Amino acid sequence: MKTGRVIQAPRWHWLIAVFCLFIVPVTTAQVNTEAMRKEDLGPGFHFNLGGNLGYTDGNSSFFQNRSNLRIDYVRGWGQAFLASNYRVSIKDKNLFINKGFSHLRVVKSLRKALYGEVFVQKEFNEFIQLKDRQLLGGGLRIKWDEVESFTFIPEQLQLATGIGVMWEREVFNIESDGGQGDPIHGDLAALLRSTNYMVLNWRPRETLGFLTIAYFQVDTRRVSDHRILALSTLRVMIAKRLELTVEMNLRYDSEPPEGVESMDLDFTNGFSYRFK
Repeated sequence: MKTGRVIQAPRWHWLIAVFCLFIVPVTTAQVNTEAMRKEDLGPGFHFNLGGNLGYTDGNSSFFQNRSNLRIDYVRGWGQAFLASNYRVSIKDKNLFINKGFSHLRVVKSLRKALYGEVFVQKEFNEFIQLKDRQLLGGGLRIKWDEVESFTFIPEQLQLATGIGVMWEREVFNIESDGGQGDPIHGDLAALLRSTNYMVLNWRPRETLGFLTIAYFQVDTRRVSDHRILALSTLRVMIAKRLELTVEMNLRYDSEPPEGVESMDLDFTNGFSYRFK
């Protein structure tokens, strides 16, 4: 596990943070975008804008801003969505969280259970020295539970896999802490990666649900350069409208920048109450 690096924040940081609450930038490395899919939307446009601000002052000062934007467009041929968010946290005038991303994806139905996808993405994350990351790619998605010959898949289980390629360009910030960026490419890495994922959504009963999403991304020229992303969520209804949620996030990079750990593992649990 890592602790955040301290970066001196400019005096006008609060103006930028307030501005970003309303205008979300189109720029966290290794984002699990599969978790962003919404396949139960009706035709047309769907728009969501949210955020929060927090400020504490006294013996110590703390400021935090989170903002997010989501736009979906659904038609008979398929759907497109844009997801963007930004987060900044400042303690005693020191910036220790500063990251954001935007992801645009278009999904088109090719035939039953088979879909084509194209996407673009832009990110930054000072926590792991990532100054700028740009992605452009595409691939195929198969929803195995929609394949008629796969009668052994129960109705309670949704299973999908995806394969594709993406061009990736990463610029690392090596000026502030004397790091060397990518251990192979230095402060600039531009390469072609294979990107593959699996989604398993199992709901054996109304009171119990399990979702897992896993990515495997590998350099097409060097298999030793690979990344793994995994998200697993367990939901248990413990009362009529009260639900327990347990979530695990894993991120692994076989060749991280100097000073950055190869693996991050987070566990969270909580409760949610549903109103009519």
